Amino acid sequence: PRMEEGLSLVVFGAGLQAEMHIRSIQYLLNIGRVVIVNRSSERADKLKGELMQSTHDEESKTQTVSDISIVLLSDKEAVQNAVRSADIVATTTNTSTSLFRGEWLKAGCHINAVGSYTSLTREVDDELVKRSEILIDTQEALYVGDLSYLMENRDAMNCIGLIGDAIVGNISFGKLRDGNDGSIDCTFYKSVGTAIQDVVSAQYVYDNALKIGIGVKVEM
Repeated sequence: PRMEEGLSLVVFGAGLQAEMHIRSIQYLLNIGRVVIVNRSSERADKLKGELMQSTHDEESKTQTVSDISIVLLSDKEAVQNAVRSADIVATTTNTSTSLFRGEWLKAGCHINAVGSYTSLTREVDDELVKRSEILIDTQEALYVGDLSYLMENRDAMNCIGLIGDAIVGNISFGKLRDGNDGSIDCTFYKSVGTAIQDVVSAQYVYDNALKIGIGVKVEM
């Protein structure tokens, strides 16, 4: 029943990363509600308008989400309500302090955190890290402020490995969450970015452009 009515997606930030997260997650899952949390309403309103203009596309298997709302980051009560009801949370900001309290998340929630990339920046707190099974894109992600708890508590077993290992099937993401005593009840993917992902993505786009006959060849 939950999947039929659609999942609730909460996105912090209203830039390109936020937009791409919303569109890509829509492609994979049935999203019934999107909440955009941002410091100002201007960029959030613009993003909402662009998303509302999207039309159903049979080829891409995505569809318009009509229930899109905006919450200002300064409205703490509204932020808390949005996070508490979220099935998926994506953080795409450059903040140096956590955006919400990890204890607000309901069991089973998944988090994508992609905004912070230094030891002095963080989007999530230690409580979220403690209760999450964690997947990272590269080893460098362990040194970002978000995961400082893991570096201070080396015996913590929350981080199970790299996304590459999960893609090829060497590790099972979600197994720790589903088979423990209940202390770990969320999943968390932390990305700081890596060039190899950009190269693979660019190759995929190039190959598909050739396949369907679009694009312009430029002599260098």
